[in-house]
This record gives sequence, structure tokens and C-alpha cells, in this order.
Amino acid sequence: MEDELSGRRLWQVAGAIRDQLHAIRMNRFRDAQSQVQSLSSDMTELESVRRKLNLCVARGWTAAAGSLLEQATRLFRTLNYGSLEAEKAVGKPEVTVPNIRDILEELQQAEEEFEGLRYYPEDQILSIVTDAVELQDVYLGDFEVQLHIPALGDPSFRSIYRIVALDPHPSVRNEVVTHPHVNEERLCAGDAGAAIDAALAGGRVCDFFMLVRSVLTNYNRDSAYVTLEDWDGATCHDCGSVMGADETYYCTSCDYEFCGECSSCCDHCDETTCLGCLETCPVCEDHVCSGCMTTCPECGQRLCRRCREEARCPCLDEDPENEEESHDNSANRTESATEGGEAVSAGITAGGDAEETAAAVGAEATEEGRGEDRAPVHSDRLGEAALLP
Repeated sequence: MEDELSGRRLWQVAGAIRDQLHAIRMNRFRDAQSQVQSLSSDMTELESVRRKLNLCVARGWTAAAGSLLEQATRLFRTLNYGSLEAEKAVGKPEVTVPNIRDILEELQQAEEEFEGLRYYPEDQILSIVTDAVELQDVYLGDFEVQLHIPALGDPSFRSIYRIVALDPHPSVRNEVVTHPHVNEERLCAGDAGAAIDAALAGGRVCDFFMLVRSVLTNYNRDSAYVTLEDWDGATCHDCGSVMGADETYYCTSCDYEFCGECSSCCDHCDETTCLGCLETCPVCEDHVCSGCMTTCPECGQRLCRRCREEARCPCLDEDPENEEESHDNSANRTESATEGGEAVSAGITAGGDAEETAAAVGAEATEEGRGEDRAPVHSDRLGEAALLP
């Protein structure tokens, strides 16, 4: 329950803040102590390796010496990293803890600046309320900045402060974003983050609240969870209708946002695509995105990748038929030529036989005619000679 900060309560709150700042200082010392202790343990282990290595060298134990060298190499790497971490921990700047009176003055200044402070004793939360915030004609309402005092000195807390919308006007696209720089009551402080942390570490409570308010009353489009242009919903790139987060579809081809009426999905890869980016494959008539379309390497026609891989383009279907017809015609021509050649050969053979037969008959006749007129021939061992009358 909220409690009014009277004079006595202010002293109690100032004392609680001082205790947590003192805890921050002790945490710094504890962190340095832990890093130095870890480094010292590694150095002790290295000393043990040194003694063992001396013994191995003295007795000629080469295998054991090699194993120790590997162990020493790993230790050197650990020592190198540990020394850097220890140096960072020891070299952190000294935190000066303010006294209670200084913190009390900060609280009083915050009361004047924000017209009052709120305090929740059960949770030890100190807070202020901003005026209504309006950025670029977008009304966001007023916010309560809650500082959790026990979280100041305990790094295990998820967040030291929260930004609570008292009159929520969240983004239509994301209900947990109540401000372009506030998501789930956590502030994205951007460049102001370091200054906010320094104010908290130094106990400058009023400066902390003023810095947070400055972030809330200014707008940085580059670091916004939801831009002010899309605060009340995105606009369909095609028909211009305003869409909520569950009504918006992103086209992966043209990178614009569309409503459900102006978008669909690719029949092949199921990617969301606007109607303008969908193409119809002339072969299978599927509606596909530009990423699933290609061109036929033979005729250059646009078709889907699936039809190209399956060689279903009409030009590819016609080629085999033409090739088959050409093959058949060539075969027929070859067969005809063969038959004609055989016929010619047969004719030549027949003619040759007839000529030979006729020649033989004529030769016989000639020989017979000559035989009638030939003189008798006398034969002896030396040869034949005609007998003269």
C-alpha cells in the first residue's frame, strides 16, 4: 500500500538507500577478492607443476615431463585470462557512499520536482509519477517510475526499476509495449543508460528520476520497440487499411506488409506473399512466389521450378517427338536405299550372268566353227605342230 513520505519516513528511506549503496561498495570489494583468490589458486597449481617438472627432469622421466608441460600450457592460458579479470575488478573506480543527509536532500528535491513521492513500505519501492506523455500526436498517458531499493545492492535482481503505465495506451501491435521505449515495464534507456546507472550508484535519486523522465518524453525511432508510425496499427501497402498485429502479413518477396485480403501464400514453399508478387505457372497453373519461379533454358518461358525440374515445359515435350519422327524418316530412307541397292546389285549380277552365258555360247560356237577348218595337229614330246599337207 502506498504511504505518504513524512519527515521521519524520508529519513528511513534515505537510510535504506544508503545501506544499499554501502552494499554496492562491498560487492565491488567482494568481486575483487574473488578474482584475486582465483588467480592465486592457479598460481599455486603452477608452483606444484614446477616442482614435479624438476623431479621428472632430474630422473629422466620424459613421458611424465611431457604431460606436465601440457598441464602448464593450460594453466598459462587460465592465468592470462584470470589476471585480466582480476585487473578489471581491482581497477574499478572507488564508489563514494553519500551520507544520509545528502540522500535526504535528493529525496526532497525529487518531491519538489515531481510534486510528491510515493513509497510502498512492504516492497520498499520509491516512485514518482510523470505528467501525461504525448509523442508526435500519439497519446501514451502518464507513467510511474518505481525504484526497488533492495535491488540497488543486489545484482541478482532482474531490474532495479520499472516503468508502469497508469493510463495504458499500448501499441496495437504489441500490448506489452506501453511506450516506444518500454517493453514489459522495462526501459530501453539507450545512450542515457550509463548516466542512469551512475546516478543510482552515487545515490543521486532526483537525477535518476529526471533522467528516466527525459527518456520517456523523447522519442528515438532507431531504438523503439514499436515505432510511433505503427503505434495504432500498420497500414496495408495495397489497400491502405489499418491492421492490428494479428491481422498483418509480411510479404517475403517485396518486404511490405499487407492485410489478409491482399495476401496469400505460395503453393510450393508456403511463404506469405502478397497477391501482386504471386505468379501463375503456365504449365501446372500453381500460384507461386518469385523465388519459386524460373525460366526454361530452351525457350526462355517463365515457369515454376518444379515443372522445370520435371521437364514439363511444352518446348521440351515437343523435341522428343520431332526427334522420333526424324529418326523414323531417316530409318525409312536408309531402308529404301538398302532395298534399291540390293535391287541394283541383283540386276548387275543377273546381267553379268547373262553376258557370261552368252559369251560362253558364242565361244563354243566359234570354237566349233574353227574346229571344222583346223588342220590336223601332230603331238610329240616337244610340243604340238600342225601337219602340213
